[in-house]
Amino acid sequence: MKFLEGLITAFSILRANKARTLLTMLGIIIGIAGVIGMMSFGAGAKKILMWEVEKVGGPSMFGVYRQGWIRKGRKWVRNPSKHFLTMEDVRAIQAECPSVDVAAPEMGRRMNISVGGKHKRSQMQATTYDYQNARQWHINYGRFLSDDDLSLWNKVCVIGEEVWREMFSGMDPIGRELKIDQQRFTVIGIMESRGKGLNSYNSQDNNVFVPITTAQTHFWGNDRVGHILMRAKDYQLVDQAVREVKTVLKRNNGGEEFFETWVMKKELQSANRIILTIEMILVVIASVSLVVGGIGILNIMLVSVTERIPEIGLRKAVGAKKMDIRLQFLTESVILCITGSLIGIVLGALIGHGFAWAVTKFLLKDFDWPSVVTIQSVITAVLAGAGVGIFFGYYPASQAAKLTPIDALRHN
Repeated sequence: MKFLEGLITAFSILRANKARTLLTMLGIIIGIAGVIGMMSFGAGAKKILMWEVEKVGGPSMFGVYRQGWIRKGRKWVRNPSKHFLTMEDVRAIQAECPSVDVAAPEMGRRMNISVGGKHKRSQMQATTYDYQNARQWHINYGRFLSDDDLSLWNKVCVIGEEVWREMFSGMDPIGRELKIDQQRFTVIGIMESRGKGLNSYNSQDNNVFVPITTAQTHFWGNDRVGHILMRAKDYQLVDQAVREVKTVLKRNNGGEEFFETWVMKKELQSANRIILTIEMILVVIASVSLVVGGIGILNIMLVSVTERIPEIGLRKAVGAKKMDIRLQFLTESVILCITGSLIGIVLGALIGHGFAWAVTKFLLKDFDWPSVVTIQSVITAVLAGAGVGIFFGYYPASQAAKLTPIDALRHN
């Protein structure tokens, strides 16, 4: 009951001094709004990161590739290894690595494509049927490359949505011919749209997929594979899958580790650490105004104690204890901060939305930066507000509690 009475009294006192209450809360509002805005930025960056990871195939993805140039000392020199990744390596991985769910070869190159009088520069990806399973990227219309296409070196291709829209004007392309560097290929399917993402200059929808055996015969002139894309059966098995793949490749190539590996799990952890560091720096900067707001509350509460010394004396004279006085002023301080925090959360959400809009409008243009206000950030803001109220309100509350009834009433 005493707690409820204290709340009612606190609200009455704060409502009686509306202008001073609002000005006191202003620093808290700005500080919390800054914290929410910065945390919204960090949450948006993490969401974008996960979007990009899912476009690659998910956090269980990893791959191996052979570098054409390696660094020795301060110089870059051509890779001296005589070993190259081949389809034999792909088949060995599929057969001998139990932790690998799917493995797909991939060899990419920028190529000129044409249909009728239309010309375009696109990314040709030479691969196999397993590529769409590895990337979790499926057909929108038609079909993907088959094992028969690889066995028969068929000159067929699957196109991205951007290629379909620009080269075929959105008309049905199945069965029509598309030239890739003057080589005629028959279109058999259209991939689902993946969008441009952060890299607007290399849209995944601008890809053209062909059987890797056909590309090796007509374009490369050898049986090499540039990159092997893989996905582990489970996120927890990624490290084990990488070890298995390394063992198989080294055994099949004279014990030499001529290849490099990339692991999405590690890259994702590194990216999240960077985002978290940036987010924390921005939050600390934004929290400066929160500290300033807390100092303002400390000042106003000291003034309030001075103004209300007779009230404190009267309450002590009728039996109020030190704890009752201390709690009364702490309650007022915490209410100020929590109310300011709630207003700051709304303002911070608007700031985050405005920031996302500005980044999308003026920087990314072709990609929407998300505005994300998480439950975690809201809880953090409310707890921060309450903490500021308790920390900066404790000293004035203690000063009020120390007054004796005689001294307080004499002050009147």
